[in-house]
Amino acid sequence: MLNEFKILDATRIALVLATMLYSSYSDWVSREVDDKVWIVSGIIGGILTILDLILTWSFRYLILTLISIGIGCGFAYAFYYFGFYGGADAKAVMVISISLPLYYPPKRLHPFTGLASLSNGLLISLIIPVSMLILNLSTILRGENIFEGFEHESRIRKLAAIFLGVRVKDARRRKFWLPLEEEKDGKRFFSFNILTFELEEPKRDDCWVTPGLPLLLFITAGFLVFIFLGDVIYMIASIFIH
Repeated sequence: MLNEFKILDATRIALVLATMLYSSYSDWVSREVDDKVWIVSGIIGGILTILDLILTWSFRYLILTLISIGIGCGFAYAFYYFGFYGGADAKAVMVISISLPLYYPPKRLHPFTGLASLSNGLLISLIIPVSMLILNLSTILRGENIFEGFEHESRIRKLAAIFLGVRVKDARRRKFWLPLEEEKDGKRFFSFNILTFELEEPKRDDCWVTPGLPLLLFITAGFLVFIFLGDVIYMIASIFIH
């Protein structure tokens, strides 16, 4: 019976991972993911979860599974509804929640896989603003004026810009980089409406831009981290607690 559980868990993990890797690649290449991917994987994952419930039957396990699916799907939809990410990201978290509701890595706050994959992914995505900061500071140290033409902008908005994007000389040749500025009455202003999912192209080469990386990449990374290491929030908290 133990072997059956291990095989079933491995199958579900493989299903989710294959779905996430394929959808991440599709999103990276075309910024679109066919709904059939989510439908097929969600149905197969749901069947495997039902099989797991039958083999591991207990009322407590059933309740935890339903709570995990409810919380995972609820957060997935809420983030989409309020515009924090796109529909494919929401569907990814839902598929994870349905296919592998519960998982017990050593380092965890909870066993809810979908919620942990989302929170891990969001924390991992912080590598982007850190990278932008490093790039901008290195440019400033080289003596370049990255705020030329933006002298009228406040210090707060300039600070936000160096965390969210970089100024490049070939903006229109960069695929999937979104403009971080707009022009009004002949003046250039920072535009921080980066939660929009319309791929607007930069209108000039010398332009502030932000990388339009698919959040699916980070959710996939968050899932892998949870499976092999655990909950990133737990690991960060444990550093300060111990």
